[in-house]
Amino acid sequence: MKLCRGISKKGLVATMIEYVQEHVIYENPIPHVRSRHGYFPGVVQLSSGELLAMFPIGEAFESADMSTHVSRSSDRGQTWQLQGPLYDKSVDTVPTCDFLKPQILRDGTLIALGYCFYRHDPELPIAIPETDGILPGDEIVSFSSDDGRHWTVPQVFPRSTPELLEIPNRSLQLRSGDIVATAGLFKTPEGTNPSGQFGVLLRSTDQGKTWDDRVHFFETPTKTIAAYESHICEMQDGRLVTICWAYDAAAQKDIPNQVTVSHDNGHSWSDPIDTGHMAQSSSLLWLGGERLMSIQCHRGDEVGLFVRVIDFTNDQWKVVEEKNIWGASARQQTQAGQKFYELAKAIRFGQPSLLQLDQGEFLAIHWAVMNGQGKILSHRLRLSD
Repeated sequence: MKLCRGISKKGLVATMIEYVQEHVIYENPIPHVRSRHGYFPGVVQLSSGELLAMFPIGEAFESADMSTHVSRSSDRGQTWQLQGPLYDKSVDTVPTCDFLKPQILRDGTLIALGYCFYRHDPELPIAIPETDGILPGDEIVSFSSDDGRHWTVPQVFPRSTPELLEIPNRSLQLRSGDIVATAGLFKTPEGTNPSGQFGVLLRSTDQGKTWDDRVHFFETPTKTIAAYESHICEMQDGRLVTICWAYDAAAQKDIPNQVTVSHDNGHSWSDPIDTGHMAQSSSLLWLGGERLMSIQCHRGDEVGLFVRVIDFTNDQWKVVEEKNIWGASARQQTQAGQKFYELAKAIRFGQPSLLQLDQGEFLAIHWAVMNGQGKILSHRLRLSD
């Protein structure tokens, strides 16, 4: 076990992060026979205690056969059984690859929210080298009423921007009953962002049937900073916090992770708050009171998957404890000045999330390419004061 003592500060309780164990959620069981890679996971815990994971599986990172699959664990994430594809792709009238994440609503319904790309030419990558744009696609949503064993065929819902929305993480049902999710803006196939760059808050007031995308949770005056790989959590009533991978599209470089806060259930948002962490994909979990837990993918001078306990009193980002839980030996993989299609090819781990289990433990979940295989990993953690 790996132990890390917290930083004792006036008014704060020292915290210890305990690393318990690593588990494999998905890896190709027969890589010598066929190519299968898993990426972009989302995991929830059902009321029964069972864990349900979603992640796309395909023959390559941008392959046309990339499709969301469902996996289950009855032992709190130690072992997993692959259930299969979310739905029968043969019903599609147009070939697609899809990326969805699960969430549990208070009435027991499961919702899977995400997006798809249209793959008319299976030889074309998702990120288009000639234009630095992205293939056309749509926002989609699916539902299950039997704990994720059967799902509706994903339905397209409209958006207000010409750009496809990147919905990277699980949606969230607020205490008010509204369902919200955060999204960034992909480039159009022509390689432009006619809307500019900002972070979109998706909101549904009818259990996910329809969505409104007119509120921006993140925006700068120049509209040149992208809010990729974002995530949202709810603290006290009405208080929401987001974090994003902030990318300066004009300068073609990352800036530190940015946080925004709302005190009215997401209808208005603060100016961006600079965390000071040069990380990319990130997400948040509320620990109660004024404490948050963050997980962030560092790919700069410090490479690895960092978990932090944050004191967020007065909406100020103060690190109480941090630990690099995975990947410290990984080499730097991205550089300033890369075009989007180059960035997409270079990344070798990402899209982390946190899940609090029913016995006081936490799972840190992400994908990683290891020995040439795209795998889904989880890391079991404990916190103690």
